[in-house]
Amino acid sequence: MSSPPSQSPSEASVVMVTGAYPPDVCGVGDYTDRLMAAAPMSWRAQIERDWSARAAPAIFRRLGRGRNRTAIIQYPTQGYGWSLVPHLLVLLGKMTGRYRTILALHEFGSLSGKARIALSVASHFAAHVIFTTDAERDRARSTRWFSRRVPTSVIGILSNIPRSVSLRPFRDRRIDVAYFGHIRPNKGIEAFLEVAAGLRRADAAIRLAMIGVVPQGYESYGAMVFERCRAIGCTLTTDLDDRAVGDTLADVRLLYLPFPDGVSARRGSVLAGLSNGAIVATSVGAATPTGLLPALLVCNGTPDDVRPLLDALRWTDPQAAVLQQAGSRYIDTMLPRDWAHVATLYGAVVTRASVV
Repeated sequence: MSSPPSQSPSEASVVMVTGAYPPDVCGVGDYTDRLMAAAPMSWRAQIERDWSARAAPAIFRRLGRGRNRTAIIQYPTQGYGWSLVPHLLVLLGKMTGRYRTILALHEFGSLSGKARIALSVASHFAAHVIFTTDAERDRARSTRWFSRRVPTSVIGILSNIPRSVSLRPFRDRRIDVAYFGHIRPNKGIEAFLEVAAGLRRADAAIRLAMIGVVPQGYESYGAMVFERCRAIGCTLTTDLDDRAVGDTLADVRLLYLPFPDGVSARRGSVLAGLSNGAIVATSVGAATPTGLLPALLVCNGTPDDVRPLLDALRWTDPQAAVLQQAGSRYIDTMLPRDWAHVATLYGAVVTRASVV
């Protein structure tokens, strides 16, 4: 975990705006941390944790110091909540000329209707919009209010979890079925727990695990999940550091992630599982990239998934290797190479936005 660069606002050519940053539990905050660690020294992170209307003037003053700078607003983050201040910053940058704005949208299609409208309106005042997948960009462009003129780019995400140095063969892995990710609603956790209970009834010796972290504000939900895991006999492991998570995933046979809206290329938990040799069993949807399908054990997110999971646990190492190798190919050919590559791609967008 790195510290943000320490340049003064007047020295920074690019300001990365975020509402979360480690140690906050937020995927976009973690992403921003790693991006800034690889970014040029002239870039600065502006971390704001109060996004109320009362705080808006001070946020704008801090962002608007100096001229002809670029502000990249990472959206959404845990810290923004329901605030419209991030959208307002895009408008103010355009109206005052104090900075040009690049919107980096990690989500669009899964946001509420109001959030999509607000972002669509803000897009008319942005110099550029970055998406994480082609499907997300297509969804935005099909939205009535989204700008048809703003230039856009797609920069794929990387997993925050490193590849373990000790990948075990499929048959030697000690965790049979696991879930990994933030422990919060709308992540498919209820479906995982229901199927986990079915697996336990089918085979009392099956080894189940849930690996993750409970974001702030979801403590009561996390307590509910803990109790259900205890009742099922599913080991719950929380708050591991990134390297320990990678080592744990390298010991998982099947990573069962029944997302309600299907898997997409922006699911960092899927990328973490694939890079550590776990067989990812998940549901597909409209945003699932075709190139990812050969690496997946496709499931429905229903109790009927018990049977294909049990069948997959009987696979030999060569059978599992077919999907494992497909997962490695997807990561190696379809995603940025590393965080330095991501920073280079962001830098190219900054240059393009500067000459428009």
